[in-house]
Amino acid sequence: MNTDLILESQGITKVIQNFAYATGLAVVLVNLEGKEVSDSINFSKFCRKIRNNHVLNEKCRASDRCGGLEATKANRPCIYKCHAGLTDFSIPIEIGGTLVGFALCGQVKLDDPVNLDDVQEIDKSWMKDPELLEYYDQVPQIDCKRLLASADLLETLIDDSVKGKLDVMVINDKSDIKSLFASDHPIKSNHTRIHKAIRYIERHYFEDLRLEDVAEYVYLSPHYFSKLFKKEVGVGFNHYLNSQRLIGAEKMLQYSDWSVSRIASNLGYSCSSYFCKVFKNAYGMTPQEFRDENFLTHKEDLLQNAMI
Repeated sequence: MNTDLILESQGITKVIQNFAYATGLAVVLVNLEGKEVSDSINFSKFCRKIRNNHVLNEKCRASDRCGGLEATKANRPCIYKCHAGLTDFSIPIEIGGTLVGFALCGQVKLDDPVNLDDVQEIDKSWMKDPELLEYYDQVPQIDCKRLLASADLLETLIDDSVKGKLDVMVINDKSDIKSLFASDHPIKSNHTRIHKAIRYIERHYFEDLRLEDVAEYVYLSPHYFSKLFKKEVGVGFNHYLNSQRLIGAEKMLQYSDWSVSRIASNLGYSCSSYFCKVFKNAYGMTPQEFRDENFLTHKEDLLQNAMI
């Protein structure tokens, strides 16, 4: 089971983005090995420079992993000090009873002195770097009550997001969850920015995604991005985006009991009738006709087998 793709597919990325923008706290999703599987949002200059150092980055990943495991043992958010002495909290993410990763948040200094667990021995070697000392002074300070409230809030938001996705999902025992949300033959590009754009589209195609949004994400002008994308991928941006949405629609119709209108909405179509038209043009049948021919039954048994 590809847990990285499960994390990306559950809509948790959108939750942590909104949380980070609302609170100003740094947030990232990591897998069970401590590897980042989402964008790093609101990371301070201090933490970015620390993570750019190979040796210190390994300690960051170890702190992330240890903090996550402590949260799992306690079955609640764990607030701890990382190896560099900053305060973080970790929230375990379980899907179908299976631990798939952690949401990590914080990168702050606390106003009030609180005894926290050091999940790793504090390493002060970075203090020899004058630039890091300067960046450390810029790290925001907050009080412990605010951090605790933020941890409780993010835990609730993630739980609601996961439950909302799983309450109607049906998984084939021979299918990887990946197949519900990604192409069976993902397109790759040797161009770094187009590869990054493709990855972004695969994670956000179910949103109201525009060419301008993706061009801005990879720091290119819309006009140049459009030309470069077609050259590298072989089809235009809108064609590729619609193909990804149709792949998602096919899987959702086959493996879920969501209504056609809900699937259309989940895939970023504001009008379900337009979604039906696009689908029929591509498959030669309506979404409902496709479902009638392909929908999997025995939901509870299949879900249980897939999550073991």
